[in-house]
Amino acid sequence: MFMFKQHFEFVYQGILLSFTGHTEIFPLVFTTQTQEIFNCRVDEDVTEENCFKIIKKEDIIQDLKRRAKISDFYPIKNVILEYPGEELLVVLDANFQYGQNFYLVASEEAKENLLNPPEIAEEKQEENEEEHIEEILEIEPYRPPVQKPWVSLGSEKEVEEESVKDTVTKIKYMISRVRRKFGAPITFTDNNASDVKDSYVECTSYQDKTFSIKMLEKDVGVQMVPKVKESGTQTKWTYPKNAATQYAPRQLSDEEKEECLSSEKLKGFLTSVHLRMEIALQQNAIMNPFFDDWKALAEDESSSGGKPDVYLQAYESFTDLRYPKDRTISCVCWHPNIDGIIAVSARQRLAYEEHVNLSDKSLLQQSAILFWSISDPIQPQLLLECPEDIYCFQFSPSDPNIIAGGCINGQVLILCSRINLDILTFPCSIKIRPPLVKPCADSPIEHAHKKPVTDIIWLLNYFEVSLKIYFSSFYCFPSILPQKPESTAFFIPLDQKHAQKHTVHTETINTLQRSPFFKDIVLSIGGRNFAIWKEEVTYGAILQSSCSSGRYTAGRWSLTRPGVFFIGRDDGNVDIWDLLKKTHEPSYFQNISESKITFISPWIASSKQHFLAVSDDLGVLHVLEICQALSDPSMNEVGKNFYSSL
Repeated sequence: MFMFKQHFEFVYQGILLSFTGHTEIFPLVFTTQTQEIFNCRVDEDVTEENCFKIIKKEDIIQDLKRRAKISDFYPIKNVILEYPGEELLVVLDANFQYGQNFYLVASEEAKENLLNPPEIAEEKQEENEEEHIEEILEIEPYRPPVQKPWVSLGSEKEVEEESVKDTVTKIKYMISRVRRKFGAPITFTDNNASDVKDSYVECTSYQDKTFSIKMLEKDVGVQMVPKVKESGTQTKWTYPKNAATQYAPRQLSDEEKEECLSSEKLKGFLTSVHLRMEIALQQNAIMNPFFDDWKALAEDESSSGGKPDVYLQAYESFTDLRYPKDRTISCVCWHPNIDGIIAVSARQRLAYEEHVNLSDKSLLQQSAILFWSISDPIQPQLLLECPEDIYCFQFSPSDPNIIAGGCINGQVLILCSRINLDILTFPCSIKIRPPLVKPCADSPIEHAHKKPVTDIIWLLNYFEVSLKIYFSSFYCFPSILPQKPESTAFFIPLDQKHAQKHTVHTETINTLQRSPFFKDIVLSIGGRNFAIWKEEVTYGAILQSSCSSGRYTAGRWSLTRPGVFFIGRDDGNVDIWDLLKKTHEPSYFQNISESKITFISPWIASSKQHFLAVSDDLGVLHVLEICQALSDPSMNEVGKNFYSSL
């Protein structure tokens, strides 16, 4: 009996392995309520030995109508409706071979093979069949070889490497026209020939520019052979000669010194400048009138060991091939309580109109917030599942286990990572696949934003809003990302309308952040420039940069130096601005990626170690270590608002 059971398990495992990687098997999670409804309770109705359960298709359809999205069969609703048979096979997966406790067989062939496994022939029958085959082979006459299909051994790759292909990115134009101009009436008038000289209208010839186009790129073959030429040269050599020079200072004699000191001219000069010299000495004793306060704010490079070669040292890079594939990172946040844990969200690299058109296809690719640990770059530590692409998210200040995220469809999600706190605290624990946590709550579609949520801010529990304000949406007030191409900075009190409006940026504002040291200082970044504002100053920005060669895509203040901030560009460079050194151009810049920078987030690991998280458009997260020259504040930099002197 034991041998028969072992033989049956071996055949059953072989059948399962034959369907591995196919679409006939769909893993499912059956809750206790579902097991009671369909009489498939674990260890009661189905066991590891008797793991099969036949369920009628009509019962499953009724369950889908009754419980809708709550039903455990809802993820494979289309598969069930398209199933040709009337009964479906559900199998208990006790060993979690497919990742869940049950799986559904969606093919009649697979269903029959699992219910009626083929019997293995005995060894004697196999030997008889082999002998019979050998006899047939000896009797059969000779047959010429048949042409077989071509099998690739890699030669086509060599041909593909030598072939010339067009790698230049195609330029796409979208031309639009106002709808009211379509079908407008056209009025033609007669041209009076008498108005033209000699009453003759001619069509003068002109040069066609089509035949004057210069060819910028052409494939040609060139073989370069260096030319050899013999030549000789000789330098003019002069005969060296020995020479000596001796000098002595000119000094006055004793008689000349005595005559000069006793002269009336010297006494008159000392008497005339005595009072002015005394006043100057008193002023120097009180203060130095030639001391430059602005230059004193800058750090002396000679005292810190000279200028470093690299200001942002690459520390670690994170990427996942499943979730952020063909996506860009939209938001990056460091965990406020657990050191070394960083969370990122990804979204598709599409415009909003293109995203709406591909909404059905986007459901096939799952969105999630990934938690990475700087000590384990192989795989993420935790996945928070999201129904739509996340544009932004923030940890709760009072409970960092709660996360609020904004979606592309205008919804706001609440996610909780409290149940997986041990996984984040001990990231080196052995696990095959990171756990997946589903969202706790989401806002209704009818009460959500009409456009994507671009920023989320947690308000304190005693903060009351008496005015209805929509934050961070393309459709409403542009607090972070305005809708109009002509970007404008606003300062709006809650008790009145906006009093000042300043047009500074040429494109969309992507960053608006207060200084971590001075709460009345605000940094705005957008287009090809940035500006620094002060709330009490109403005439405009206190500092505005000139237009750069590339577009600014992200930016953040330094957490340790008030005069330092980082700006990411669309060419993959990060500009480091140190206002104590230069105000007209970035003090340093460094290339981080081949694509544009999408988000920047600094973090302080210790007093001697500071990190900067930089994400790019390819879905790669770069963690960089900031050098000591950019992390240690200069003399009088902290504690003194030097922006008042700008």
